[in-house]
Amino acid sequence: WQAELESLCTRPVEARVPTVIVGAEAPAQAMRLSMKAGARDYFPEPLEDGELLRVVDQLYRESRDQQTILNTHLTVVMNAKGGSGASLIATNLAHQLASEGGRKVVLVDLDLQFGSLSHYLDLNPQRGIKEALENVEDLDSMALDGYLARHVSGLKVLSSESDRLLLSDEVSSEQLLQLFRLLAKDHQHLVVDLPRQIDLITTTVLEQADQVVLTLQQGITYLRDASRLIDVMRRDLDIPDHRIQVVVNRYDKSSPITLAEVAKALKHQPILTVPNDFRHVSEALNNGMPLLEVAKRAPISRALHGLSEQIAGGKGDTHNGLLGKLFHLVKGD
Repeated sequence: WQAELESLCTRPVEARVPTVIVGAEAPAQAMRLSMKAGARDYFPEPLEDGELLRVVDQLYRESRDQQTILNTHLTVVMNAKGGSGASLIATNLAHQLASEGGRKVVLVDLDLQFGSLSHYLDLNPQRGIKEALENVEDLDSMALDGYLARHVSGLKVLSSESDRLLLSDEVSSEQLLQLFRLLAKDHQHLVVDLPRQIDLITTTVLEQADQVVLTLQQGITYLRDASRLIDVMRRDLDIPDHRIQVVVNRYDKSSPITLAEVAKALKHQPILTVPNDFRHVSEALNNGMPLLEVAKRAPISRALHGLSEQIAGGKGDTHNGLLGKLFHLVKGD
C-alpha cells in the first residue's frame, strides 16, 4: 500500500484517480500519504453498513456532474433486426440534414469490420474511422478533418477503410467518446449508423444519443426483436421513450400487421413510416446517390424529409453514464 500511495503522490493532480482507502488500521504514515495523494476517505476495517456505498455514491455524482456533454446533436440509427434498412435511412437522413438544413453534419459508420456507408454516396475513403480511433490521442479537430470523406452536398462521412478490420474489443469507450468530442467541436449534428448488438461500444453511443431511430419492418420476427431491444434500452440503459423514435421501413398499408399493432406490441407511440420504393432505392444504391438527388418528390424522399425535420429538434436530457451502472451494481439494484 505504501508504494502504491507514493506512486499516486508523484502524479500531477489532474492525473490522479478518485481514491478511497480501506485498511485494517490507520497508522499516521498511511493517513499522511493518503491525504497527500488526495484520497477522498479512509475507512478502518471492519466497514460499517453503508459506508462504502455512501462514498461511491458521492464520487459517482461528482463524476457525472463533471462529464463533458457532447456539444452537438447526436442521432443513432439502428436496426431492430438485420436488413431493416438502417444504413439507408442513416445515410439519407444525414444527407437531408446537411443539404436542406444547412448544418455541418458528419455521418459515422460504426460497423468497424464491414461498414459500407461510403458506397451509398460513391465515396472511396483512403483514411477512416479505424485509423482515427487508433490515433485519437494525437488528433485535434483540424487533423481529424483529414479522416473525413466529403460529399458534394457538404455532408462529411467517417467510414471504414475497405482494406482494414478492427475488432470491437480493440476500441475503448474513452477512445470513442474522445473521437466524438473532436467531431462535435466543428459539427452541429452527428448521425451514427450503429451495429445491431449490445456491447460496450454500442451502449456508450446509445447513452450519449439525443435520439435513437430504431428501424424495423412489418413482420412478427421484427416485432419480437424490436420489443426486446426497446426493453433493453428502457430497463438497462435508462433511455426514456421520448428519445426513442420507431420507424417502420418499407411500410405497406395492406400488410396484416398494422401500425396500431406495431404500437401495441412495442408499447410505444408514435410510429413513423417510410414507404416501400424498390425502384428508386435500387437506383440510388446502384449509382451511389442519395434519394434526394434521385427522386426529390417521391413519397420516400418526403418521408425522410419529415423524419429529418423531427430529428432536428432539441437535445434530450442528460443521462447516466457507465459509472452510474457501477453504482447501481454496488448498491445491488
